[in-house]
Amino acid sequence: MSYLGAIRFVLTTDGCSVSDVSIEPAKELRIEKLLCGRPVKEALELLPPLFALCPDSQTAAAAVAYDVAQNSEPSQEVLIKARFANHLELINEGVRYFALQCAGEGYRAAKIKSVIRVRELVSELREVPPEDQTKRNKLWSELRGEVSYLLLDGFSEHWEQDLFNGTITPSKDSLTAFFDKISSHRSRGYTSGPLLDKPTAFILQALKERGCWKNGSLESDVRSLTGPVARMKKNPTVAGLLMSDGNTNYTRFVARFIEVLSAADLIRMPLETIAAMALGPGSAVSLVQNSRGVLLHAVKITDGVIEKYHILTPTEINVVDCEWFKKTLLNLKARNAEELKKLAELTILSFDPCTQMDVELKDA
Repeated sequence: MSYLGAIRFVLTTDGCSVSDVSIEPAKELRIEKLLCGRPVKEALELLPPLFALCPDSQTAAAAVAYDVAQNSEPSQEVLIKARFANHLELINEGVRYFALQCAGEGYRAAKIKSVIRVRELVSELREVPPEDQTKRNKLWSELRGEVSYLLLDGFSEHWEQDLFNGTITPSKDSLTAFFDKISSHRSRGYTSGPLLDKPTAFILQALKERGCWKNGSLESDVRSLTGPVARMKKNPTVAGLLMSDGNTNYTRFVARFIEVLSAADLIRMPLETIAAMALGPGSAVSLVQNSRGVLLHAVKITDGVIEKYHILTPTEINVVDCEWFKKTLLNLKARNAEELKKLAELTILSFDPCTQMDVELKDA
């Protein structure tokens, strides 16, 4: 499902610590109901305007699931197009995340034109035919340059080592200010939850064996934290932070930062980012590793019309239905209520729910 409006996080507190957490999802937007009863082509065209965030990965998940439901195996054309669109979105969403949610006003004032240019380049690249390598490479080169400028401006040439050591010289018009600020309390927001290490095929096979349609909802076998920190856990800097500090706010932000830069530097898409499996006649499930985590779509098609549809988003897996996320908030401690609220907001931001958030402190 998707959500309309802000998710409300109510923390019961004595002013310095949290004794209880209530997560109240925004109004549920049952997009699945809007898709049922529609022809496949019409449903696909309806998806992008329905999702304000991650529309390309949602469309990619749907396209691959539809293809497998009708043909048992995904066509290479559909897979290649879906992977490319999702990869571009990972870059664009990552840039927007750091520019619009993490950075300060000085950064946005100095770099808003480059943020807009990244969005334009992603849109142009999405429309370039795969065989037009000359144009694709030219646009990708410009995209790589814009992303490097937006994320690395102000950092030294040893930026990964500086991020690991916390030896960052801050500048108000670059992301160095943000990372310098959060590095001063880099152990906060620790979560003991396991990172996803199951291969895509294992998750899809478990869904198939369980039977997606038995309980009227899509219940995945994903009981781990997904997203950038899980995908980047073998990166030397991220691995070092996980070993020295654990999965903290700082580690999650650094993992997202490195992943976006790596994605912009890599025009070849990792194969495991999107996969699908037939569940039976006319039905299939797809899995997409999108910018926030694991996204699942399951569809049942009869005579070219969608009969059943389920969506499981990264926000449901990593936040709303995640026991580890709740425990992370319960372990927060601060000197006063104002500091505690800011720490809670930063912690929630590090998990990046795909909707607005509203944090409220309630006296114990």
